[in-house]
Amino acid sequence: VYRSVNMLNNNLPEPLYHVVGGAAGTVGATGGYMGGTGLSGTAGMRMFGYAADQVVQVEMVLPTGGHVRFSPTEWVNGDQLAWPRTTKVTGWCNSNPVEDETEWEWEVCPQGGVNFDDLWHAVRGGVNGWGVITSLEYQLPDYPGQLVPAAVFLGNSPDDIVLLSS
Repeated sequence: VYRSVNMLNNNLPEPLYHVVGGAAGTVGATGGYMGGTGLSGTAGMRMFGYAADQVVQVEMVLPTGGHVRFSPTEWVNGDQLAWPRTTKVTGWCNSNPVEDETEWEWEVCPQGGVNFDDLWHAVRGGVNGWGVITSLEYQLPDYPGQLVPAAVFLGNSPDDIVLLSS
């Protein structure tokens, strides 16, 4: 995701989008990073929230073998809320899980199957033991300009802190 957004931004007169992520090519935007809330000191977390706050849809294979996709379908905004609070999550089940994605058929899952409200909160910050995430859709905040950490710790004592910005 980082490379794709960077390529898009580099082909525009001015950068448009920012990815709240691990800020390193070795840290993916899904899996353990997002599943552990996605704390990031150098990628705009203080401006945009955790990486888990940026997810708008999850697709995963559950331990039962079910292939599901789910996202918020109802939420409330509040004066004291930085992000809308999810009040309802709807899930869809792939009733034709074949290799060719163009043949997948997404249908509302049967009642009593998966509690998507709980699953939504569990996979976005509760570390993943709930299945295999196969796809995430993120919202991309507007590009805020170059972000740099205020300080970097490079050694064993407080004297080894390097200030990068004031």
